[in-house]
Amino acid sequence: MGNKEQEACTAMKLAQRTYLCSLFHGLFGGAADKKMAALLIADETKGALSWLEESLAHDKEIAAKRIGLSERTLGECVDEALACVDKLASDGDVEGIATVLREDYPKLFQVPGDAFVRPWESPYVSTDGMLFRESTLDVRSFYHDAGFHLKAEQHFPDDHIAAMMDYLAKMGQRTYEAYADGDDAATAELLRTQADFVRKHVLTWVDAFADKVVQNDTRAYYAAFAGALAAFAWTDGAFADELARELAAA
Repeated sequence: MGNKEQEACTAMKLAQRTYLCSLFHGLFGGAADKKMAALLIADETKGALSWLEESLAHDKEIAAKRIGLSERTLGECVDEALACVDKLASDGDVEGIATVLREDYPKLFQVPGDAFVRPWESPYVSTDGMLFRESTLDVRSFYHDAGFHLKAEQHFPDDHIAAMMDYLAKMGQRTYEAYADGDDAATAELLRTQADFVRKHVLTWVDAFADKVVQNDTRAYYAAFAGALAAFAWTDGAFADELARELAAA
């Protein structure tokens, strides 16, 4: 593969990871309208998940990693997400998808009850299970270092999975633009920051989060994408590290 082809391939990977982070941000941030429903069955979503599936095929160790009580492998998680997209797309019922999202999101992520899943990092990594812990403040420092501030800072947990995915989507866009401009040094630095964030604040709890969603989501729309999110996090951390090293060496 020539340099131009390699660059185009890398640019496509950077675009796909940014797309997935943006998708996860919207879905787990409570977007539950026809626009989000249409996005779930869009060709771009299937393409991004197919890219993730292909990435896992090149890393057997990550693909075989099992999460929680469900014992699903990360490879199986992505397969289930693709199957979910295919099924929803074949039905073509955008309004029906939006209705399920609207009904299931509060039960899973907002209202304490039998199906409730906590969508913040701190309860998973602290012994007391409370919000706004030291880990939350460290997440905030990553946001601030990048020039980002939550609109409801100090009132909304910085370590909510949707906020984390929004941060990674914005950083991913910056990375794509730096790479497109030929700035390898800036691209590598951005990738190292993202890999560090994923290691410290996503991989610490994403398996447990995804497993809880899989167990509690009876209609499995959110479950399919929670599993894909876990697979993405593990794959992307490795991808960001590897590409940063390649660019630094070059």
